[in-house]
Amino acid sequence: MAAEMTISVDQEALPKGAALVATFLASLFITIFLYGSYNTFLHPLRRYPGPVAWRAFRFPYVIATHRGEMHQRLKQFHEKYGPVVRIAPNELSYADGAAWKDIYGNRPGHLPFTRSTWFKPMSPGEPHSIMGPDEEAHAKTRRAFANAFSEKSLRDQSPVIEGYLDIFMKQLKAPAAGRQWTEKTVDLNVWFNFLTFDISGDLSFAESFDCLKTGKAHPWVEIAQDFGKGLSLVASVNQYPPIDKLLRYVIPKNIRQRQTDHRAMSYAMARKRLALETDRPDYITPTKKYSKEKVALSIEEWQVNMVVIVFAGSETTASALTAITRELVQNRGVLNRLTREIRNAFEKEDDIKIASTGSLPYLDAVINEGLRLDPPIVIGVPRVVPEGGDSVCGQQIPGGTYVSFNQFSANRQSRNFRHPNSFIPERFLNPDPNTDDMSSFQPFSIGRQSCIGMKLAYAEMRVTLARLLFAFDISLASEKDRWDWGEQKTYIFWDKRPLRVTLRRSRVS
Repeated sequence: MAAEMTISVDQEALPKGAALVATFLASLFITIFLYGSYNTFLHPLRRYPGPVAWRAFRFPYVIATHRGEMHQRLKQFHEKYGPVVRIAPNELSYADGAAWKDIYGNRPGHLPFTRSTWFKPMSPGEPHSIMGPDEEAHAKTRRAFANAFSEKSLRDQSPVIEGYLDIFMKQLKAPAAGRQWTEKTVDLNVWFNFLTFDISGDLSFAESFDCLKTGKAHPWVEIAQDFGKGLSLVASVNQYPPIDKLLRYVIPKNIRQRQTDHRAMSYAMARKRLALETDRPDYITPTKKYSKEKVALSIEEWQVNMVVIVFAGSETTASALTAITRELVQNRGVLNRLTREIRNAFEKEDDIKIASTGSLPYLDAVINEGLRLDPPIVIGVPRVVPEGGDSVCGQQIPGGTYVSFNQFSANRQSRNFRHPNSFIPERFLNPDPNTDDMSSFQPFSIGRQSCIGMKLAYAEMRVTLARLLFAFDISLASEKDRWDWGEQKTYIFWDKRPLRVTLRRSRVS
C-alpha cells in the first residue's frame, strides 16, 4: 500500500515539476524578448544605427571580444552604418574626428566623461590604477609620475635606452653558428619585444629582464604575453555587474592563472625596487621624490600602477615597431626612401642617438602612418556620458551612455583618409584636408587621460628604426608572407604573428 502511495505521489509530482520548469523557461524567454525589444525600439539610443543583435543585447560584443574580432567587426560596422554606430544597448562607437575632443578633451562648461568600469580593481581593497575609472586616483597617479616622463627625464634616460639598443644591434649582427654571415633570417617581432621589455624593466625595476643578452624571454615577459588578453576578457565581463565576479570563471583558467602570477611577480619586483635607495635615471626616482615631498603613494598604489606602466610602456612600443617594419618590408618604395634619408643623415652608426633622430621628416611620417594604419591600442576604453547627458558631434547623448573612438576602425574609413588601407607616409608630409582628416589621428589619445609616455615612445621608435635601417638592408624572408596587419586577432593589444625578415649588412655599416 505504501509503495502504491509513493508511486502515486511521484506521478503527480512529475507534471507539477515539469510545469514549473516550463513556466520558468517561458518567463525567461519573455523577459529576454521584452528586454531586446525595448532596447531595439524604445531605448533612448534607438535612433542610432547598428546591427540588430548588438543593439538589443550586449552578448555579441562580448563574444567578438573573446574571439579577438572586435576591431574587424567595428571596421565593418562603420563602413556600413556610418561615423556613429550603436554597438551595444548602451554604447556608441565613433569614427568622426570631432568625437575626440567631445569625448576625451576638456571642454569648458562640460563635465568630464569618465572611464567605464573596464579596469576596476581586481580584488576588494585594491586601489584604482592610472587606467581605472576613478578620476581622483587617475589625477593623483598622473601627477606623481609626470616628472618621470618629462623632457628632462627623457634626456637622462637616453643613455640607458641607447645602451639596450647597442645590445639589440650586437645580437642582430652576431655571427650565426660561430661564423660570419652575409645574410640571416630573424623574427624581429621577438627581438623588438626583448628590446622594449628590457628597457621598461630597467626603467621600472632597476634591473633588466636580460632578454636581449640571453636571447630568451624572461618568465615575467612570457607571462606578460597573456596580460593584454586577460585585461580584455576581464573588461568584457565587467559589463555585467553584479555577476561579473562569477562570469570571470568563463575566462580560460590558464589565462586567469597567468594574470594572477603576473601580478604577484610584478608586485614583488616593485617592492624590491622601492626598497632601493638610489638616484638613477628611471621612472621611479623622480616619482619617489614627488611621493615624499608632496602627495604620498601607498605601497598598494605603487604596485598596481607599476604593473600597468611596465607593460604598457613596452608592449605598445614593440607592437608599433613590428607593425611599422612589416609595412616597410611590404612597401619597398617607402623602405628605400626612408633608408636613403637615414643613411644620408649619418656618417656612422654611432652618431645615431635619441637626440639626433628628432628631425628626420620622412622617419616621422613613416612612424605616424604606421600608428594610423596599425595602432597599438586597437580598442578604445569607453567613456561614460555624465549624468544629465551631453553632446557628442553635435548630438545630445543620454547620461550613462558608453561612448568611444576606436582607432583601427576609424583610421580605416575612406571618409577619413584616402586609400585608408594603404601605407602612404607622404600624407603626413603635406596633409591635404580634402582627402585626409588629421583630426582623426590621435594615436596617444588627448586630454587629461592621454598617454603619459608619448615622448618616450616616439624617441624609442625613431632611434631603433634609424639604427636598424642604417646597419641592414632588410626584406621579407618569404615574399609569400604578405598580409594586412588587421587580419590578426586583438585583445585591446594585438596578438602578433612573427615578422621573419632577412638581414644583410649594408655597405655604409
